[in-house]
Amino acid sequence: MGQGQSTLDVTIVEGRDLEDNDIIGKNDAYVEVYLDKDYKQRTNIAKDTNNPTWNQKFTFNLQDNNDSLYLDVYDDDAVGRDSIGSAKIDLKKYVFGKECYNAWITLPAMLGLRSKGEIHVIIKHHAKK
Repeated sequence: MGQGQSTLDVTIVEGRDLEDNDIIGKNDAYVEVYLDKDYKQRTNIAKDTNNPTWNQKFTFNLQDNNDSLYLDVYDDDAVGRDSIGSAKIDLKKYVFGKECYNAWITLPAMLGLRSKGEIHVIIKHHAKK
């Protein structure tokens, strides 16, 4: 589906039950959201919680080859960052041709273990006329 120069509004609403790898305290979580690894946008850091609220909206210009949206969730630490989990949203399947996609996205774990939590996203596609 050629999207031309349409846009995608992505709201990262909140997270729940994010896996906590910190020995002391809870996650200082943020989300990187992107269509292309060369151009990532990110939420603010939600301090000391495994159930963060961000309510941040990002706008992306879509190209014809953009058919997936990626979410990488991290725990910000004093020295670097730890990956909490990642997810990929198939835009052709869930977003294109619909008014609004509003869902909880599971951060899958390896080998069928308990998930690493969920991220609530709202995505709206605006086709150029």
